[in-house]
Amino acid sequence: MTSPASSPPRPNPLIQTRLLQLAVGFVAIYAILLTFAPAVRLRSWTFTPNLWIWAGFVVWAAGIAILLRQSSRTSAAADPFLLPILALLSGWGLMEITRLSPSLGLRQTIWMGLGWLLIWFGLRLRGGLTYLRRYKYIWLTLGLLLTALTLIFGTYPGGGGPRLWLGCCGVYFQPSEPLKLLLIIYMAAYLADRLPVSLSLLGLLAPTFVLVVLALLLLVVQRDLGTATLLILVYTLTLYLSSGRRRMLLLCFAALLSAGFIGYTFSSVVHSRVDTWLNPWLAPSGESYQIVQSLIAVGSGGLIGRGPGLGSPGVVPVAVSDFIYPAIVEETGLIGAVGILLVFALLIARGLVIAVRAPINYHRYLAAGISAYFACQTILIIAGNIRLMPLTGVTLPFISYGGSSLLSSFGAVLIQMLISRQSDQDPAPLSQAQPYQWFLGASTIGLVILALATGWYSIVRQDDLLSRADNPRRAIDERYVQRGALLDRHNLPITHSSGSPGTYQ
Repeated sequence: MTSPASSPPRPNPLIQTRLLQLAVGFVAIYAILLTFAPAVRLRSWTFTPNLWIWAGFVVWAAGIAILLRQSSRTSAAADPFLLPILALLSGWGLMEITRLSPSLGLRQTIWMGLGWLLIWFGLRLRGGLTYLRRYKYIWLTLGLLLTALTLIFGTYPGGGGPRLWLGCCGVYFQPSEPLKLLLIIYMAAYLADRLPVSLSLLGLLAPTFVLVVLALLLLVVQRDLGTATLLILVYTLTLYLSSGRRRMLLLCFAALLSAGFIGYTFSSVVHSRVDTWLNPWLAPSGESYQIVQSLIAVGSGGLIGRGPGLGSPGVVPVAVSDFIYPAIVEETGLIGAVGILLVFALLIARGLVIAVRAPINYHRYLAAGISAYFACQTILIIAGNIRLMPLTGVTLPFISYGGSSLLSSFGAVLIQMLISRQSDQDPAPLSQAQPYQWFLGASTIGLVILALATGWYSIVRQDDLLSRADNPRRAIDERYVQRGALLDRHNLPITHSSGSPGTYQ
């Protein structure tokens, strides 16, 4: 067993301030470009700006200013990268959501305000992590009960679809989102009490396996297969990082293969998603319409994108949520995609640094599990968007529309901030560093593969994708171009443009 490392130097608060200034500057420029994008498309200064963009920006920036002041008082020793990463990703996502749907952007702004309030309250609360550990059974049971209630009272905000939400009076909440975080909290507390004393594989699996299987059954009955897949991955990786047992990875691989085979055989949803993944070109206007349009959106972005507000990402169904990644790539190109992936890589790396430097094993396992949660969810949804794997339907953390997902992601970052602000204490002894190194390497490779695949569709396959007959962007762009009239020999018009920019025929 290695001896505890010396305490790392206290972080420089100027790093956090400078990074936040960069994040605010980037989102402000993005908001300005979105505001004046209609003038570019219409080729006229007579346009109606989307002022909801600035309403969201004000709430977002105010939350950052308040949290910066609060963290300098109570969490000066916290990791200086967490708050800037949170600010950049959430602000970027909010701008894109508001650009696509002002009404949903307003809803996301309200949820973001609640997220800022959650972090502000959490940073002021003393002993918050202790309460999570002490009442781990209560938290997980509450999450399971809320998820089970969707079987009876569940609804779908759009009117037709899986009933995964609990809602009233226009406000909807998806219990499976916080369930992922509650499961990590329970596992971290349980493993910290058992390791390294209880070393048998059965001793590690038995008490947690029953609860995880119960959660999976609830999600399968709900047809929330993406969250079920994510739970299997996070459960396995948390066990692996805490115990170093490589057999856990083999068990996870076997479980995913078995679940995939059973789902493909007995579930029409899984069968359809696998078929559209294997060959989406067979039904580009039917079951594969969503993934085909996603790939065309990525191809439309090219290297530098069409410009914020100048693309047509709304052509892709559910672009504000499941497919927000190709929506952003269409308007910011491969450069924007690489930027997003680099920020997520930094988030995962900082989470593992926090885990390794944690003063007690409970905090270490908690930070490691949250890093696994961010890594798996990011890779799953982006890989589904660009046809590296079947679509799972989970959200892209901080960026996709969804209040439940946003609050859960904010809560996860809050926990990491609370752990990292104890950096003045000696780290707990780390018996095996290899699992953390392996996971960081595997996550980095996964993100690099995502970047290469995005480049394949946006650069190499761009011409093939844009020339497809089912690409509606050419027809959409023609509505903004006024063409000259064609006259016959008597100077009478044969064809001429009618309408106004955006509706020319």
